[in-house]
Amino acid sequence: MNVLGDRLSRWAEERPDASAVEFGNETLTYGELDRHSSALARTLRDNGVVAGDRVGLWLHKSIESVIAVHGVLKTGAAYVPIDPSAPFKRAAHILAHCEVACVIAQDDRVEWLRSNSSCPIVRVGPASSGGPPADASVIGWERALAAVPLEGARGPAADPDGPAFILHTSGSKGVPKGVVLSHGNAGAFVEWAVGEFGLGPADRVASHAPFHFDLSVLDLFATCAAGGCVVLVPESHVGLGGALNKFVAERRITVWYSVPGALTRMLAAKNSGLPAGSSLRAVLFAGEPFPIARLRELHALLPGVELYNLYGPTETNVCVYHRVREPDVAEGRRAPVPIGRACPYATTFVVDGDGRPLRHAPGAYGELCVAGDSVMLGYWRDDGLTAAKTARIPRDGAEPLDAYRTGDLVRVDDDLNYVFCGRADDMVKIRGHRVEIGEIEAVLAAADGVREAACVAVDDGSGERILEAYVVPDERPLDVPGIRRHCLSEVPRYMVPARFHVRTALPVTGTGKIDRKRLGASRADARADPREDVREDVREDVRADPR
Repeated sequence: MNVLGDRLSRWAEERPDASAVEFGNETLTYGELDRHSSALARTLRDNGVVAGDRVGLWLHKSIESVIAVHGVLKTGAAYVPIDPSAPFKRAAHILAHCEVACVIAQDDRVEWLRSNSSCPIVRVGPASSGGPPADASVIGWERALAAVPLEGARGPAADPDGPAFILHTSGSKGVPKGVVLSHGNAGAFVEWAVGEFGLGPADRVASHAPFHFDLSVLDLFATCAAGGCVVLVPESHVGLGGALNKFVAERRITVWYSVPGALTRMLAAKNSGLPAGSSLRAVLFAGEPFPIARLRELHALLPGVELYNLYGPTETNVCVYHRVREPDVAEGRRAPVPIGRACPYATTFVVDGDGRPLRHAPGAYGELCVAGDSVMLGYWRDDGLTAAKTARIPRDGAEPLDAYRTGDLVRVDDDLNYVFCGRADDMVKIRGHRVEIGEIEAVLAAADGVREAACVAVDDGSGERILEAYVVPDERPLDVPGIRRHCLSEVPRYMVPARFHVRTALPVTGTGKIDRKRLGASRADARADPREDVREDVREDVRADPR
């Protein structure tokens, strides 16, 4: 079994002058990436980093951050990427909890780190003016790359079954939880992705996702494994559809991978036609449902481009996939595109409310569980949570299989594909009925004139839960009564939102997903600000329905 950095040395030997990374006007070849990351590995080793350690990466997306990822892996340590926009308190928790041996940080974070950490720091960027003078614990980037490259760093210094990186996601306890992925976990996905998407040296893969988000695994490692060039999307472009369309066209991108929200914003931009004349050959999306109307629009815009719906939580990386077909986007279809079938390295199960596996047959409905090579090692220093998210799946004539409980509800369709139905923890009670938020959002997104939609369950002040919808219209004025009639034709009355809030855009997180916490905050602000553009179209039949 290979470790993630193995292919870098191969391409550095075979194609040293080929472009490995592009960012703005900067280009790094495979030879340079291999040499610089080996020099950084030497610096890290000389400052106490050993195999099995963790190294924090608190960096903006840049060529330096790509070098840092590979440099850490060459020491046999695991990298711990931190959202560059994260509050210092959150960053401090991650660094302390992971007991990092070193931090590679942007220059504007160094003084805070010196005051709050005793580990060595590698500073990226010019030294900040003012403040206390640097000391021996702070190593400048140029000095870090001036070291003699670590001999033997080209070989598998890391344990293939050992941690390669720790990604942090929101935790129910109010603190982030660290998902530990091994070289083997990531490598199973990477090897499959290279083959399934036909990645090769001619490809230019856009890196839209931040490095603390699991979508970056394809960008960083599948591109490198194939000998292609990863083209970093500037952080300032991530939420701007027009800028992303221009990026795809001008940077000659061949493979795009992002959350659907980014593609939705690209389709809404005035220059949405740019990708149609670009070098794109494959568009991959994951992380949240893609509204069927927008997917149909994308399919029509890019008729010769392969579209893939990829599914998998951070704990499993991609484990289920579906190549979009003509019937999936046929006119009149309202159902979302399936998430598909298991990847070759994954074994999937649907279990009922009691954890019993159901036969993989049309109509089966329950929680999706995943076993296989891509499933995480566990949550960092939290065996209790790891155990709680593990299901023991009984098998005829064989030992039970440990599988990760995704918390996602799926249904098996007539073609034996999985269809995502929502989160088990998003299920709410409305007037005594169990309601899945994801189902309502899919119905809203299929309504005429709706570009994006989200739904939340809130307390109406009397202790009763009601549903509120947030919708972003396309270019036409939004017909709220029409949307409501559409919902009534698709779902029972108790599932129809009680209020509709019209927005010019939905708030998004740093990874591009809809930010539901901010939706709740904006709702509170709307009650206090009468200028808020809110249309309410409710109560008479929602409350009067006796069912």
